[in-house]
Amino acid sequence: MHVIVIFGTVEGHTRKIARNISATVQSLGHQATVFDAGDLGDVDLDIADAVMVCAPVHMSQYPSAIAHWLSTHADDLAKLPGAFVSVSLASASPFPEEHAEIRKLTEAFFDRTGWHPRLVHQAAGALRYPRYDFLKRLLMKHIAYREGGSTDVTKDHEFTNWNALSAFVASFVDECGATPEKANQAMPA
Repeated sequence: MHVIVIFGTVEGHTRKIARNISATVQSLGHQATVFDAGDLGDVDLDIADAVMVCAPVHMSQYPSAIAHWLSTHADDLAKLPGAFVSVSLASASPFPEEHAEIRKLTEAFFDRTGWHPRLVHQAAGALRYPRYDFLKRLLMKHIAYREGGSTDVTKDHEFTNWNALSAFVASFVDECGATPEKANQAMPA
């Protein structure tokens, strides 16, 4: 089976998540190809047996490059098993209302793009304080303080549960291998 992993990123953490997804797919004995939404061009979906899309939420929005690509290819994507990994700090929040809000944003994103994946995983992102400009660092520090997170601005802080992400990917791959017609076809040499 060949899984295409498409990601959008703002500060680089979603790229790390996409690479982890690819490594997990490969560790399960399948092929994976990773594409950055900012450099997509034309992706040949005919080589794919499944698609996983990873996108971060920033200022209550997913990257426009991901949204545009999904909207443009929604009909073709509907023919493939799909999974979406939403990356946000809200997923690390101790407040249930923030989890509910991120789920609403994700559903609205699917409605807007016309793509409705089979599975969705909400992954916690990272605070990348050293990469932020002064104002963003101050704002993110305030938010982290309010939520009981780290305010040490000298280093990055990752909140992603890598084991949960790997389990999600394994579950998706297992489901794809069991149901789609294309997944049972031999890959061309």
